[in-house]
Amino acid sequence: MKPHTSYSPQEALEKVLHGVSALPVEDVAVPQALHRVLARPLAARIEDPRFNKSAVDGIAVRTGDTSPEFEIVGDIAAGDGTEYRLQPGQALRIMTGAAVPEGIGQVIKFENCAFERSRARVVEPERGSNIALRGENIRAGDALLSPRRLKPADIGVLASQGYGSVPVHRRPRVAVIATGDEIYPSDADLPAAGIFDSNSHQLTAYARDAFAETTNYGITGDTLDRIRTTLAQAVARHDVVILSGGVSMGDLDFVPEALTALGAEVVFHGLAMKPGRPTLFAVLRDPRNTVRVFGLPGNPVSTAVQFELLVRPLLAALEGTACTARESWLPLADGYRRSNPDRHEFLPGVVRNGSVVPLAYKGSGHVSVLAEATLVFRIDRGVQLIEPGSEVYVRFLR
Repeated sequence: MKPHTSYSPQEALEKVLHGVSALPVEDVAVPQALHRVLARPLAARIEDPRFNKSAVDGIAVRTGDTSPEFEIVGDIAAGDGTEYRLQPGQALRIMTGAAVPEGIGQVIKFENCAFERSRARVVEPERGSNIALRGENIRAGDALLSPRRLKPADIGVLASQGYGSVPVHRRPRVAVIATGDEIYPSDADLPAAGIFDSNSHQLTAYARDAFAETTNYGITGDTLDRIRTTLAQAVARHDVVILSGGVSMGDLDFVPEALTALGAEVVFHGLAMKPGRPTLFAVLRDPRNTVRVFGLPGNPVSTAVQFELLVRPLLAALEGTACTARESWLPLADGYRRSNPDRHEFLPGVVRNGSVVPLAYKGSGHVSVLAEATLVFRIDRGVQLIEPGSEVYVRFLR
């Protein structure tokens, strides 16, 4: 059966995500777990606070002791023991975070007292106890963290509960391959008809930004054997392979043939969208692993758009989480008219004064526009004219 050639972006994404399950779980030390995806819910191991503690710097007095003046009989700092037992009219200097001895009912802030030698006179009564009670934040066994991508604050929470390691999903392993005899490394002497390789570096950076482990295979030439050899090496070691170039209908576009030779199922080759019409997606399955392969057009704006729409959501799904799309609906400042409405079209722009402003754009080979663009906005298939102020779908790039 021939692969489908006219999916919309949403239909293509559904095909990409079909049957995807999260990668295996591994234990990772908490300091190294930042941005990893927690694989299962975790419960609190200890109460927080573990003991009654002072919430302020002040003097600690017995429960119910309303004396106007107190004798200071000791000092307690954070980490000190709680062996003190006070008599009426006695108090302790206590620091924020220090454990409160048994029988203490209130801490009076230093600024509400007047001191003379070893005595303290209360000049302004306290309304509250200024004591954080044991377990008032969380109790042992309470839900602590749900499965999600761990933020810096989550690392602190885990460490505070004595977790040394946590179960997380393995990161996707992504291979990037650039094809084309016209492409040269950035340190090469560039011939008149050559161009520097930007796609492999851009795609590798995008994959790292999506928290994947990456291998950049660099440039492979436009021959079937070379593409097939590099592709075979990549699929043997990775979960996702991204190729740029070699997917159109020219005589030197060998990626579809190389995939077929390796036994891949080509799910779609061609989308009803611009840029990215020749985009290809294939799956290779064996008993040990399933590898997803993207063949993206060689033009750099196409690769950027297709990564955001199709590849980034797949990488999130492989880690067991949803891709939080950076998207919105915003008014288009000046409107837009196009001559051919037969495809969904994504165009680069920026937000100014709450509206989308299209950028001057020379087509999908206009790589420098990506340095200025903060978004792409969509014109749906069948729409030829968008009036000024009409809302358009926006996908933020940064």
